[in-house]
Amino acid sequence: MFRPRRFRQAHTEAFVGYDEGRARRFWAIVSRLLDRWHVEVSGLERLPAGRALLYMNHAFGWDAALPIAAIRRATGRRVWVLGEHLWWKVPYLRGLAAAVGTVDGTPANADALLAAGELVLVLPGGLREAVKPRELRYRLIWDGRYGFVRVAIHNQAPLVPVAGIGADEWVDLVGNPFARGRRWLGRDFPLVRPRWGIPIVRRRGLQYVIGAPVYPHLLPGESAQAAAVRVRREARGALEELIDEALAARVGFRD
Repeated sequence: MFRPRRFRQAHTEAFVGYDEGRARRFWAIVSRLLDRWHVEVSGLERLPAGRALLYMNHAFGWDAALPIAAIRRATGRRVWVLGEHLWWKVPYLRGLAAAVGTVDGTPANADALLAAGELVLVLPGGLREAVKPRELRYRLIWDGRYGFVRVAIHNQAPLVPVAGIGADEWVDLVGNPFARGRRWLGRDFPLVRPRWGIPIVRRRGLQYVIGAPVYPHLLPGESAQAAAVRVRREARGALEELIDEALAARVGFRD
């Protein structure tokens, strides 16, 4: 169904590598998983009608595909993903990623997509957040990343938080995978280690909550850097609150 095609570097750019036929088949499969796994996606009515930059906490795996499939099914709109630079080094997967709507996570690609009125998803924590140990579940590890906020401010695109609940608990990882990679490979590459030595997958219910948009803007007399710091703080707080509320509701505890 997804036959490999010749990959060109240009496929990492906005719109270039996208293949509507392959994307439709791929997202139909993911959509069926939504039903089979009883995935709950709420807050779809909060999505802006025009362009928006969705941002989400990152769990181990491709779980971000599930809310994307739900959005496509409910609204008919495409959701583009700003992907890790590492994806474009993996044969076959890079071609599939590009065909179904993943682009290289550069400001130029984000600008092009938002300028066209599209929905764009970014995972600010990237690979570091995806391979975090079990002690850091649901923690946002954004380090010094401000690029997605600057893109939102530049394009006056609403920032829409998406809280992913459950996927962080599917596999228990331990230790610092990047420190392990430096120790064993001599490079800053993550070597994950499951808690019991093998990746024991524990199925947890998956829930995704789309929150109210955060509208970025410059305050009078505010510098671009100050605005980026302020808006990122607001965006981070909105996502953390969404995660906390969803976790509290899961165990039946709410104010």
